[in-house]
Amino acid sequence: MPFLFYHTPEGIDYTHPSFLYADGSSRIYSIWDQSIPYVPDSGQEGILPEELSYGTEYGREVINRALRAENPFDIVPSRDTEGHGTFLAGVACGNEDVEREFSGIAPLAELVVVKCKQAKGNIRKYYGIAPDVPCYMENDMMLGVRYLARIAYRRRKPMVVCIGMGTSLGSHYRGGALGEVLQSYGNLRGFIVVAACGNEGNTSHHFHQEELGARQETDVELRVDSGEDGFTTELWCKVPGLCSVGLISPGGEYSGRTYARVGERQVIRFLLEETVVYIDYLLVSFESGDECVRIRFFEPEEGIWRIRVFNETDIPMQFDMWLPMRDFIRQGTYFLRPDPNITICDPANNSQIISVSDYDGLNRSVVADASRGYNWRGEITPDIAAPGVTIYGPLPRQGNAAIPAGDNTPRYGYRSGSSAAAAVTAGAAALLAEWGIVRKNDINMDSVGVQKYLIRGANRAGRVFPNEEWGYGTLDLYGAFEVIRTKP
Repeated sequence: MPFLFYHTPEGIDYTHPSFLYADGSSRIYSIWDQSIPYVPDSGQEGILPEELSYGTEYGREVINRALRAENPFDIVPSRDTEGHGTFLAGVACGNEDVEREFSGIAPLAELVVVKCKQAKGNIRKYYGIAPDVPCYMENDMMLGVRYLARIAYRRRKPMVVCIGMGTSLGSHYRGGALGEVLQSYGNLRGFIVVAACGNEGNTSHHFHQEELGARQETDVELRVDSGEDGFTTELWCKVPGLCSVGLISPGGEYSGRTYARVGERQVIRFLLEETVVYIDYLLVSFESGDECVRIRFFEPEEGIWRIRVFNETDIPMQFDMWLPMRDFIRQGTYFLRPDPNITICDPANNSQIISVSDYDGLNRSVVADASRGYNWRGEITPDIAAPGVTIYGPLPRQGNAAIPAGDNTPRYGYRSGSSAAAAVTAGAAALLAEWGIVRKNDINMDSVGVQKYLIRGANRAGRVFPNEEWGYGTLDLYGAFEVIRTKP
């Protein structure tokens, strides 16, 4: 099965037996670790990736040399310290391990890995994200996709890209800048993108106002947890609507009404609390042209905040608000009147890539924290749902220990979430790519092509489809091949 699989952004434990051939050599074609600076003439292993200016690339020859060494991480220091990357890559295409009763979906695929560097301090400070929380920058992700596309082109092989991350900010329409880039590459023959929908369904991080009358106003109530250092919320208003906002603190202090103007930025300092709030108006946003009001709280007072929203037009309007993902905000910070729908994270909201939610494969039930569709413009997302509860897969080695001969240390475990479901689907997409491109049954296959095959073959038993939880049904690769099969 000579095609490539990609995983991002946490890296991989390249020493894990799931990613080795029978002779002990690596199935990984290359690793681009953005977090390891390349220092010319330093004697370090690895090179600077072609046409890129940071990070270090380790090719298969260097990785194999590391695997033969007593301390492999002295030669290739790239690691997966959290385990998420190793797990997803293994679920998608890890080796069969009979003793441990494990096999990835596409165990003959090669791998190409990009480990993204952590977001810069100024970005974290702008959005109010703690320094110890894993967080990645969109531009690094986009360069990672470009890196993969160059390898796929150079080797003339299909590429399946698995995106196991996302953001709950943005318009929830075309997946942000990363979604646009993924769509662009996904339109190329042999480049297939699978994205996880997220786990925001039960977090109460989305508010929806169906209709606000002409020149009317309404209050959105937001509870802020104790110990909350800072966070960002965004209000999105669909064209031709236009809105402005004011803030009422838990102590009853009113900021006054701020007004929507091009480039307008307000800094609000409350007298009775230490809270500072920045309000930025983007009247014409990048991806949809709709209005975005970005509200950034720093040292927010605990209690119930009210965000007063004013309709500035003579016609009714709709608007939505989103809080950051659960990892970026305290559990006790949420909207008091939330809407669990339209909670799919970008970039999975882009309808031209394969978006995957998760369900419980043991009893075929909805997962409470699974993000739900549709996207903000009413296009059906997710495309399908895949098993994502207590999925079994490989975990990384702990520490910098040498690899003993005949090592049988059990490094497998269970994880749940839409990223695990995306890994399962990425493996299925790899098998479809083998059938279509490698075996020349559909040489023009791209992201949309694989998406439609999976949708046509999805299992739709027992429910009305499409729906917000599972899109067009649950993953059924055999069903996809049944649809493909020519019948007499």
